[in-house]
Amino acid sequence: MQNLERRPSGVYVARLTVPARLRPVVGASVFIASTRTRSLEMAKLLAGELIAGWRRQLFELDRLSLLRCSMSEDSILKIADGHPLLLAGGHVPLDQAAAVVGLAAHDLLRQAAEGRLSLYCRLDGEPGYRAPFSSFEPDDPELGTVIVPGPHNRPREARLHRAFGVHRVPQDDLDAVAGTLLKGEAARIVVFEVLTAAVGRLAFVPEKTYALSEQRVEVSAAELDALRRTMAEAIEPRALDAARRKARDDQPLDTSTRSTSLPLTVAVEEYCRLSLPQKLSSPKEIARIRTGLLLLAEFEGDMAIGKVSADTLRHFRDTHVAQMPARENQVRQQYKTDSMTASTRAIRGTEWPLMSPAERDMRMKWICRMFRWLHTQKWIADDPSTGLRGESVLTKAERKLQSFAQKDREEFTKEEIGQIFTARVYQVDSWKPTRGGTFRTFQPFHYWLPLLGYFTGARIGELCQLHLDDVRSEDSVSFLDINEATADKSLKNAWSARRVPLHSRLRELGFIEWCEALRQQGFRRVFPELAWNPTNRYAKEPIRAMSQLFEKLGMPRDGTKVFHSFRHGVNNHLQKRSSMPDIMRKRMMGHEPGEGVNERHYLSDPRPSEMLVHVTDLGAALPQLAAFDVQVGLVAVRDALRRKNSGRGAQEAIGPDKK
Repeated sequence: MQNLERRPSGVYVARLTVPARLRPVVGASVFIASTRTRSLEMAKLLAGELIAGWRRQLFELDRLSLLRCSMSEDSILKIADGHPLLLAGGHVPLDQAAAVVGLAAHDLLRQAAEGRLSLYCRLDGEPGYRAPFSSFEPDDPELGTVIVPGPHNRPREARLHRAFGVHRVPQDDLDAVAGTLLKGEAARIVVFEVLTAAVGRLAFVPEKTYALSEQRVEVSAAELDALRRTMAEAIEPRALDAARRKARDDQPLDTSTRSTSLPLTVAVEEYCRLSLPQKLSSPKEIARIRTGLLLLAEFEGDMAIGKVSADTLRHFRDTHVAQMPARENQVRQQYKTDSMTASTRAIRGTEWPLMSPAERDMRMKWICRMFRWLHTQKWIADDPSTGLRGESVLTKAERKLQSFAQKDREEFTKEEIGQIFTARVYQVDSWKPTRGGTFRTFQPFHYWLPLLGYFTGARIGELCQLHLDDVRSEDSVSFLDINEATADKSLKNAWSARRVPLHSRLRELGFIEWCEALRQQGFRRVFPELAWNPTNRYAKEPIRAMSQLFEKLGMPRDGTKVFHSFRHGVNNHLQKRSSMPDIMRKRMMGHEPGEGVNERHYLSDPRPSEMLVHVTDLGAALPQLAAFDVQVGLVAVRDALRRKNSGRGAQEAIGPDKK
């Protein structure tokens, strides 16, 4: 069979070469995967499924026209990260639009020809007439085309008009217009669509046929950003990681360009590239801070960093940040907005809650830290944020009221623990497929994550990224080795790496047996059914599932009762209801041990067996549970992997292979 080869060990391997034009997008030159079998007949069946999935993936990329786009590492980063210009709304000249998304103008014209991007033109007093499209005589009813009369034969409803501003090329003419422009010729336009029509579609017919050249074409910033997001989703994580590594390895900007004339957006990108990775390991947190910093340029303009003053920052804080909505992603969904500017405008006069004072304070702290760094790097002579340090978005009286109203995360009560572990997922009759034959309502992480959180106090992200090699034993005690030894893992900080003993109840319920069964099936991770992404690693689906579980149980969704509440419970138990030494507790929880030199540098981490004697009482509130059904779990994992990404995820996701 083609694309199937036999290794010296006798195991067959499936291979599929990636076309050269697509390798920057896929991040590899070849797809390769072991069939884990020495039987030729079985290998043919498994390889056929793998290769079919790979070909579907290539077909999807072809559908998005990524195969025909000029995709360099720089292009990949621009498509993945976006640009503030696209968030400002309005319309952008074609060549400028292509530059900000890292493509060529003809790439965008191809997208338009295939109906994914509208084309616009900015008219400057063009004479002609306006009329409803419905007033034109049909030409071909089946195709929906109409006859557009000249000014002398205009319809009765028409009105003479001089057109100013942006007008759209009608959707029916889009493929023909884009095709003509791709040939390097000017397109002949006999009718435009008016954007400001209140009711129905309104046409503007120029007095003379309008010659639309590529230089006069504009595109919608919102439409372009939506297209960019679609293309970004098609880029393989390993290709994106490779592009970021190459950008980090490149030489930084010349000293001559690091000056007061540097635009704000460029300064933000440099700060996020050079400074934040030194302090943060989470790509999600870095991206969040980057988005927050770019809002300064969105609202105050992409000015040179040397022109930013303390008054500029105060105006941004008191005028703009004070009016920003909470849960802005939901505002975009409900009001169809595409920028923070539009979202702020959309909620004005409504009862939508504003961003909390704590969040506003944090965003201003991000800005102050960036300008302090720019000053340290001698990119600016004076730090404009110096005068803002210590200032708050609230008055002292408002801060006092807020401190009374603020709610912290709380540990689960004994009654809530009972609710969680008597939920349907812990009932044997729920461990079965749906009527459609799939395990959509049950996956192994639904059963194990709350138990692991309850007995270990580990963070949800730490648990989701566990490899089977991280479930180990020493002195006859099983433990979790929480680390970031592989590229698909990420920890909060260096102190988060630790070894956490596993309670005997976990062994009784079958956790060690489950891990061994996964090893025998060739899996590498404790939760192979979870997909990886560079933002949440493996935790995206579990975070949503846990929140839905707590909501169904009637727990408040105000941030007080979340998965992290398990961690609070373990920490409180060890601190208040056990004899565990405080330094040992801090290391089990992944906290800094203390400020002393002895604690931070000379005190060795406690052994899991030493910690285990202090956690035996943790299971006191846990009701009687049925042991996990390993065979059902394996079937559920296989079913989940088959369903991932329409069948393209039939293999376990590991994330990037290398650091």
